[in-house]
Amino acid sequence: MNRRHPRAALSQRHRDILEAIVRLNIETGRAISSGLVERYMQRSVSSATIRTVMKNLENDGYLEQPHTSAGRLPTDRGFRVFVDGLRAGWALCRHEAPAEMRDLVGDNLQGSLGAQDRLKMLAGLLSRLTDNISIIVGPSSTAIRVERVEFYPKSGSRGLMVVILDTTQVRTGLVDLPEGTPDHVATEAARLLNERVAGRTLAEINAGVLDAIDLVQSPVTECAGHMAQQGRDLLGGPAENVIEIEGVSNVLETPELHEPQPLRALLRFMESPRAIRESLQHLNGDPKDRFGVWIGRENPVGELRAFSILTGTFALEGRTGTLAVLGPRRMSYQRAFHGIDILREALGEAPDVFVS
Repeated sequence: MNRRHPRAALSQRHRDILEAIVRLNIETGRAISSGLVERYMQRSVSSATIRTVMKNLENDGYLEQPHTSAGRLPTDRGFRVFVDGLRAGWALCRHEAPAEMRDLVGDNLQGSLGAQDRLKMLAGLLSRLTDNISIIVGPSSTAIRVERVEFYPKSGSRGLMVVILDTTQVRTGLVDLPEGTPDHVATEAARLLNERVAGRTLAEINAGVLDAIDLVQSPVTECAGHMAQQGRDLLGGPAENVIEIEGVSNVLETPELHEPQPLRALLRFMESPRAIRESLQHLNGDPKDRFGVWIGRENPVGELRAFSILTGTFALEGRTGTLAVLGPRRMSYQRAFHGIDILREALGEAPDVFVS
């Protein structure tokens, strides 16, 4: 679930001015002055009123002033109000995505690719759509299927078992067969084993598929059962989710990364597949929460508290993976929402993915 600060009730004028400041900060990356807000709002509110409201918003924790005489910057709390407002009205504005964003997805989601190539393509698309870092985590290991099993006899009673998963991952290992097993028996046993496990998920295999291979006693079934037991880790062991990352260069030039600490934290995170898997699993939280936004210090991944992370699930060939957009707190949330919305819709997701 998203972590949300309790917030005082804001008047519509306070909300309008806060939204103007957030949008201007997203666009410029700078602290925002009252004069700039006045011009943005086309002078519909007096400069004196804007200054008073900005001071109130600062006192209530929605804005901060980096130094004396500077303009104001949104705090995590200020960004949260803006994002919640954007999400609340998303059902009405989700169809307003720029045509070029929809065209980009339509032009690229064509043709057939291997599972890992598809994930790489999706990561590239999401990065281009959102102008931030995209992270795609493939389906959980329990949903991965065995595509086929092959066996190659070696010297003596040993053989090489090759297990090909539908993620294009390949597992190999040596298997010891009973002494004196004829090659034709080993070949038929491998065919039987492949027949029993091909198309099964790792979860199904771990649930007991391998235990029923040698129920009918014959040299072939006994050999197949022996192969299954010897190769149990190859056939049903956990598989690491495939991870694809694109768009790191999109954020390297942002002002937030001119300081060394946030840049080091980002690079450490990007270099650790394990950290990425565990973090996104933690951020996804309640599976009922189909889409999440964590802003700055709301983010439980301590090293990334200079950033915002948007997370969600997506469906691909009946399996569920995880996607994320990672960027500075002042990322264009609206563009990120549109990018994720368009991509998930193209993959067959229901249009209400942003409903909490």
